[in-house]
Amino acid sequence: MKMIIGGHNVNSSDGAVQHVINPATHQPIDTVPIATKEDMELAVIHARKGFNVWSGVPLHRRIETIYAFEQLFQDRWQDLLKLSMQEAGKTKALAAGEIRVTSALIRNFCETARSLGGETFAPGNHPFVEKDLVLTVREPWGVVLCVLPFNNPIELFVQKVVPALLMGNSVIVKPSSNTPLCNIVMTELLLQSGVVPDAVQIITGSGAQVGKHIVAKKGIDVVSLTGSTEVGIQIARDCAAHLHRLSLELGGNDALIILDDADLDLAIGESLSGRHLNAGQICCASKRFLVQNSIREDFTRRLLEKLKGIKVGDPNDESTTFGPVISETAAIEIERHIQHAIAQGARLLLGGKRFNRTFIEPTLLTEVQPHMDIARDLEIFGPVWPIIGFDTIEEAIAIANGSSYGLSSGVITCDTGKALRIARAMQAGCCVINGSGLYRSADQPFGGYKMSGLGREGGRFTLQEMSQLKTLVFKNQYQFAET
Repeated sequence: MKMIIGGHNVNSSDGAVQHVINPATHQPIDTVPIATKEDMELAVIHARKGFNVWSGVPLHRRIETIYAFEQLFQDRWQDLLKLSMQEAGKTKALAAGEIRVTSALIRNFCETARSLGGETFAPGNHPFVEKDLVLTVREPWGVVLCVLPFNNPIELFVQKVVPALLMGNSVIVKPSSNTPLCNIVMTELLLQSGVVPDAVQIITGSGAQVGKHIVAKKGIDVVSLTGSTEVGIQIARDCAAHLHRLSLELGGNDALIILDDADLDLAIGESLSGRHLNAGQICCASKRFLVQNSIREDFTRRLLEKLKGIKVGDPNDESTTFGPVISETAAIEIERHIQHAIAQGARLLLGGKRFNRTFIEPTLLTEVQPHMDIARDLEIFGPVWPIIGFDTIEEAIAIANGSSYGLSSGVITCDTGKALRIARAMQAGCCVINGSGLYRSADQPFGGYKMSGLGREGGRFTLQEMSQLKTLVFKNQYQFAET
């Protein structure tokens, strides 16, 4: 496949390409260009031209165009399903679920954009300006650079690109080098739906080479990234010279607290589903399992039995629970992190090994102590369940908050008062009561505390992030009686 710049499918200016590899078979699927600095400059030039045109299109027409995109997206769902399974190593059920969610998100953004307005301030509310009419309107920023991750590239494309376009911005998409194919198809569908050709570009290549260069360009107005905290920090540095606005959804080491009065069947189910989805490669998946010591042994035994029933293997086999992680490099890192936890004193009860290059066994670790890296700031992006014991609620809260991350969290208990107390104390952007932190609804202000990011995404919150407020003042519009 090719990049799209100025409405045209193009190769890189020097002809360089990289292979897109199926992580399950380790075979090449396709090639994509590696954008040069000249390609990136051209993309920005076209995006600025596109902004001047697209921002002048009335909102209702932009909404109609995105609705047309959603229909085209639905028409191509089988192609996207196949591509997603190939480039991301997803099971059919997981890929199909992402596509269904994405269609709903497109419609929700359109519905929300139609009613997103400004604010009119009460006349006469302050002395010296009591005769003035003051109101606000929302206007686009300009050119939005959307940097996408590999784990949910279809959904995250829509979470960023669609609201940016609805608010009148032009967009440059930088997909993950592991999963660019679905994003190229979706960009083509946007153009087919009627988006101004210069208003959406997609450039491909590695984040280290392509992403770093384009992030720092003067012609960019907003950078929206979903990725690791390390990459987010570097991008913030690169954006500083031009004060690009930033929206960063970054890493997490989310805690799930399970009290001794919990429904253990519910707790086991949430611990499984909240972690194994997409081979554990979900930013808000529960990654630390804090279990009250009085039930820890029983919980561990029951979780172990369930984990033994997980099938890891070919994503095309419908009995497979999860397939590979995204690359051999990622799998090696997960294996290394597991060994590091064991070296620090964790006890391995199940799994811990990599096989067939990119597959990781479901891994259960016990005797994990609060001071260990895995219990604090080491985010393992894979199917690993570390169990940490605690005695009191205060101890559980301290362990959960003892991380520099704070994306999501969860608590399972039959006591609503305890649940609310814990939820309010959690230093995270979300706390799910009687569920894992693996939760994201269409309208939720999704995002984290501390090193887990900046800003919020979801529904009107993304539309607000993708627009800026302007104040309009009509002087001397009112007369008030003298007192």
